[in-house]
Amino acid sequence: MVTRSRLHRDPMLAPLVLQDRDLIVLRDLYYFRFAATPALFLSATWAGNGAGLHHFAKRLAQLWRAGYVERFTGRQSLYLHGAEPFVYTIGSGVASAAARTGLRPSDISPERWKQVLAEAAPARERVRSALLCIGIERRDIERALQNNTMLAMKHYAGESSGVRHRVLAANFLSRFWFDARMRGEAVENIQPDGIADLSFREPDLPRYRDLVTASGIVPIKPDCAFRIGTVIYALEAETGTSSISKVTIKVRRYARLLFLSKENDDLRILFHCNTRSFQASVDNIIETNAPQRTCFVTSSTS
Repeated sequence: MVTRSRLHRDPMLAPLVLQDRDLIVLRDLYYFRFAATPALFLSATWAGNGAGLHHFAKRLAQLWRAGYVERFTGRQSLYLHGAEPFVYTIGSGVASAAARTGLRPSDISPERWKQVLAEAAPARERVRSALLCIGIERRDIERALQNNTMLAMKHYAGESSGVRHRVLAANFLSRFWFDARMRGEAVENIQPDGIADLSFREPDLPRYRDLVTASGIVPIKPDCAFRIGTVIYALEAETGTSSISKVTIKVRRYARLLFLSKENDDLRILFHCNTRSFQASVDNIIETNAPQRTCFVTSSTS
C-alpha cells in the first residue's frame, strides 16, 4: 500500500483560468518532461519579468489541483511526505488517479483501471487543450502524455524510471535558457527527450564498427536539442550511474559527428553532471577522445 499524502489531489478538478505566464511554464515543462520546482520558478521569473513570484508556489499548486500538471516527490518510490522540492510533469492524469487507489499499478484490477481512466479523462482534456493553445502538435502531445504517465507511475511505484535523469536535465536547461532569455535571445527549435535525434550513417564502417548499430547507424539521441541564435546545442545529462565505457562511446559518437559535419562551429555538446567528480571523469574522457574539444562544454550541479 502507498501512504496517502498531499500529493493526492482531489478527483474533482478545481476551476482555473490560465494566464500567459502559466502557458509559458507549461510549455517549458512540456519540453523538460519532468522538472523540480526551482526549474519552473526560473521559467516563471522570465515570463513574468520577476513580478508576483512570491505567489508562484501557490500558483503551481493551483495548476496541480486544476489537473494541468502532476506532481511527485523527487526521491525514487516515495509518494510520501518529504522535504525535497516537488517534481512536476505534464501527464494524462492517469498517474495521479492510479496513486489515489493506494495500490501499485501492477496490483490495480481491470475494473479499477476503468475507474482510474475515467477519473483521469477531465485532466487529460485540460492538458491537451492547453498544449494545443501554445502550438504543440497533437501527435506530439499524445506521445508525451503517454510516455510521461508511464514514467510517473514507475517512479511512484519505486521502479526504475529515469525521472531523476530528466529532472537533472531540466535543472540545467532552466538555468541555461533563463540566462539566454534574459540577454534577449530566443530559445528555438526545441527537440525534447524522445524526439531529439542526431543519428547518422557511418561512411567508414570498418574503422568505426564499435560506434554503429547493426544497420550501420551511429545513434545519437540527446536529452534535448535546441538552438539559440545560430548555435545548435545538444544536452547530455549524466547522473553518474552510467559506466565510463558507456560515456566514452557517447563522447566518441559526438566527436565523429563533429568531424563529419561541415557546420562544427554551429554545434555545441553540453554535458551536465550530477557531481563535480563525475564531471572530472567526463572531462578526462573528452580530452582523450574528442579532438574538437572546444565544441564540448561540461558542468555540474555541485
